[in-house]
Amino acid sequence: MKVKFFVFDVGNVCYPYSLKPLNDLFRKCSTYPEDFDSQGGIKAFDFKPYMLGEQTFTQFCKALCKHFDIAYTLSLKKNIEVALCDGVGTFYSETLAAMRFLRAQGKQLCLLSNALPCLAGSASELVYKKRAFVSYRLHLLKPDVRIYQKVLEQLKATPDEVVFIDDKPANVEAAQSLGISGIVFQKETILDEVKKFI
Repeated sequence: MKVKFFVFDVGNVCYPYSLKPLNDLFRKCSTYPEDFDSQGGIKAFDFKPYMLGEQTFTQFCKALCKHFDIAYTLSLKKNIEVALCDGVGTFYSETLAAMRFLRAQGKQLCLLSNALPCLAGSASELVYKKRAFVSYRLHLLKPDVRIYQKVLEQLKATPDEVVFIDDKPANVEAAQSLGISGIVFQKETILDEVKKFI
């Protein structure tokens, strides 16, 4: 097996990501915070249309406000953007170390994320632009096997040339169903795991 490409998920693989700042914002805006909590908070909202590129950011914000019965305003739109960005943590040193090792071995690094479009640039410095694959451009979400097929097509790669790394086992299993090698991400072991493919 001659692996050429290592494809990393972004949120909770390249850096920690949390919707807590957005949850806190909407809880604060809610007329009945206890009801907001009991109904699941921000996680009760369906982010998929936005992640699939079916909504603009404005449409997404308006849908979010409508779902929680909160008046949409331009200032709230700005606060939503800030809250989503505040959910991004600093890069994991362990992931960066694994990426440095792979680059030194001549391997190509890629990203594949069900990213919120407003966070598109959050890991842009890690790979070449043409190797950053996101759900809203491909109009597919992991673990749909078609998203991995599109990545293979765009890389002009065969499944045995690719290793996919994600924190969600279901996403890894979907990639493996196509013959792509997979790693379920744990930051403590990621360097040792990628070394197994060299």
